[in-house]
Amino acid sequence: MVKRLKPVELFLTLGLAATVGACGSPSADTSGGEATHDGGHASVEATAQGGEGGEGGEGGEGGEGGESASTGNADVDYMTTLGLMKGHLMVAKELIDQGNYAEAEPHIGHPVEELYGGIEGELSARNVPEFKSTLNELHDLSKSAPDKPETTTAFDASMQSIDEAIAAIPDAERQSPDFVLDVINGMLRTAAEEYEAAIADNKFVELVEYQDSRGFVLYSEELYQTIADQMSQERPDDHQAIVTSLDELKAAWPAVEPPAAPVKSPSEVSSLVSQIELSS
Repeated sequence: MVKRLKPVELFLTLGLAATVGACGSPSADTSGGEATHDGGHASVEATAQGGEGGEGGEGGEGGEGGESASTGNADVDYMTTLGLMKGHLMVAKELIDQGNYAEAEPHIGHPVEELYGGIEGELSARNVPEFKSTLNELHDLSKSAPDKPETTTAFDASMQSIDEAIAAIPDAERQSPDFVLDVINGMLRTAAEEYEAAIADNKFVELVEYQDSRGFVLYSEELYQTIADQMSQERPDDHQAIVTSLDELKAAWPAVEPPAAPVKSPSEVSSLVSQIELSS
């Protein structure tokens, strides 16, 4: 079965490689922008995944509106990819903690099946060891022994590998509000698209998309905490606007399992995401 790659996966797999090739370095420093994610209903059939196709996970993933161009900043694109990986694993952990291993498995698979190819070619240039094997081991264990201690160990190793890949970004960028906000805005736009894709007739019809979007919002909030003190001191009005909008945005995902009906409409979610972007 050919894996359907979503718009962000095609962008991150192909666009990021093009950015790196054009710039000659994975640390090109041009203007920030956006990165988007999933799209099963409107996705493109592809086998591009660092030259390989992944086996399909769940059947009708995604459906958000269109794809985005590369930001032109290889570090932002690289970090956005890793942030999406973190979001997937964060929501998987919530499901694992509830003993819901079947729902957790697709989220464990997405980082290696859909996203890793977008950064694979950059890792050696950034002196980051490959961690595809680590992600694959976790995915295999999530299917064969989801409740065993070795799966927990593999999960922790995968999170650590992603964190080590993030640490390869220069400290100055990782501590820069402008850089972090570019990444957050890309992930939140992705979350808004995923959220919209999850809903039809005022009901959640695509569980994976709802959970994906929750994971991306949770990691966006966590990432914002790394610059919150600096923002509160240097840009207090923007800081307050972002914190308020993030709090309102989180209300759309009251739990890892969706409510009977959406708490917020897709347009309300998109509006909150836009407010955060305007304050960035």
